[in-house]
Amino acid sequence: MSTPASSSFRITSAPDVVYGVWGDKRFETASADWVQVPGAEVELRFGEGHPSYGARFVATFSAEALCEDNNRDGQGVLLATVFFGDEQGAPVSDNHRFVTARGNPEWSSHTLVRTARFEPRPGSRDVSARVKLKVNGAGGGVQNWFLKVERFSL
Repeated sequence: MSTPASSSFRITSAPDVVYGVWGDKRFETASADWVQVPGAEVELRFGEGHPSYGARFVATFSAEALCEDNNRDGQGVLLATVFFGDEQGAPVSDNHRFVTARGNPEWSSHTLVRTARFEPRPGSRDVSARVKLKVNGAGGGVQNWFLKVERFSL
């Protein structure tokens, strides 16, 4: 379990590791539940054969995105966030708008940042960063995306 995020933090050193993964294939969804963007994952584990000293992770996700609104009410929304293991990165809210439908759908570039802090504790755990999407409307998707995760040891 991660520690609840405070509204700010200060980092005074460079990240221990920076991970990057990208994809150019279009991924579209019409799901009202969180679904993972294929390939948009950075494997992160604690305690694999050594003690877990904990870490803060900062994830940045950028993509060309599209959203469609089937009700023509201008309320079509593509939501996006980063999960670390089974938990959403901070900030957490019920409204993770990544792009909205305004008139005819058109591809545009968008970016989000999420963070998570995991305190030291014994045992192994999977806290892999995974980008997930869901829609409120007809559908939406991403293409030409990049996920960067920075790890800062505690």
